[in-house]
Amino acid sequence: MLMNTLRTQVKWIMAAIVVIFVLSIFLMYGPGGGRGTGSKDYPVAEVDGKKIMRSQIETGLAQMADQVQDRQITSEDLPLLRQNVLDSMVIEAGLKKEVKNRGIQVTDEEVAKVISQIEGQFPTKEAFLQYMQQSGINEKKMKQDIADRLAQQKVIESLTAGVVISDDEVAKFYDSTKDLFFRRPAGYDVNFASFGKKEPAQKAREQLLSGREWDKVLESVSQDVKNSTPYAKPTFIAEKDLTGPLKVLRDLPLGKPSPVISVTSEDVLLVLKRNKSPERVLSLSEVKEEIQKMLKSQKEREIQQKFLLELKAGVPVKILDPSIFPAPKAPESQDKPQSNP
Repeated sequence: MLMNTLRTQVKWIMAAIVVIFVLSIFLMYGPGGGRGTGSKDYPVAEVDGKKIMRSQIETGLAQMADQVQDRQITSEDLPLLRQNVLDSMVIEAGLKKEVKNRGIQVTDEEVAKVISQIEGQFPTKEAFLQYMQQSGINEKKMKQDIADRLAQQKVIESLTAGVVISDDEVAKFYDSTKDLFFRRPAGYDVNFASFGKKEPAQKAREQLLSGREWDKVLESVSQDVKNSTPYAKPTFIAEKDLTGPLKVLRDLPLGKPSPVISVTSEDVLLVLKRNKSPERVLSLSEVKEEIQKMLKSQKEREIQQKFLLELKAGVPVKILDPSIFPAPKAPESQDKPQSNP
């Protein structure tokens, strides 16, 4: 249901506000940005004493709607989305204070890097400059917006600078979840190379059949290879996944290159079947790095979310037009039923 999706998105934005701040730069200044509401403007809220206009909420709403996968947004979803936009503004107001209090600076080089990324969305730099002119985008204001958001991003990143995951935490997670998450089905370790055309793939196969080493063969046709694995780092493919065009790999002898496999008209595979791997639980050493990254990311999100919620709670907010936001929940009754004497 879309309402559940939107509630999930609110939590996601609170936990990943760094991404939203950077994304907002591209939404404002990339192709399609800078849309207005076309309706009469008026204040709908105050955030830390500063009036928030209806046009600001609706522009943010349009940008957020672009990010929702389910396009079936109904009128009953709009108040929650508007509240989400307002919450982001509240958090941004709090972060601006944090930037000032911490004396965080952003260099011209950092701003230029983001502008270069925005320009990359356009076919040419001239097209980007033309878009800015036609959209009435002020270059000085754009640079300031980018600098503000990068500074806010630095605040968020500083919260988790010292986060580490101990070996005990990794081992505890592994022991409690290994049968659920780390049981690997029977399959094969393989090397693969993908090509855009059959001819270079066939040429590489002939070299492999002549006894030439995998890495040297791929080096000789490197200009035609789209993606590949080095011989020392094969990848795993489950036996149950050897279907369709990959079915030919089932009976392929170990150590032999496959025939040229046409997955699509522009995706041709050459596979070297290395060895068979029985069903097993991956060892802790094999998945330790993956677990560390996952636990670290989870801990960082928790720290950031707690900080942002506290930050949001500390910014005074006054709703001037409650009709466009979700109705506040009625407080639960504190009255207790009385017994008859």
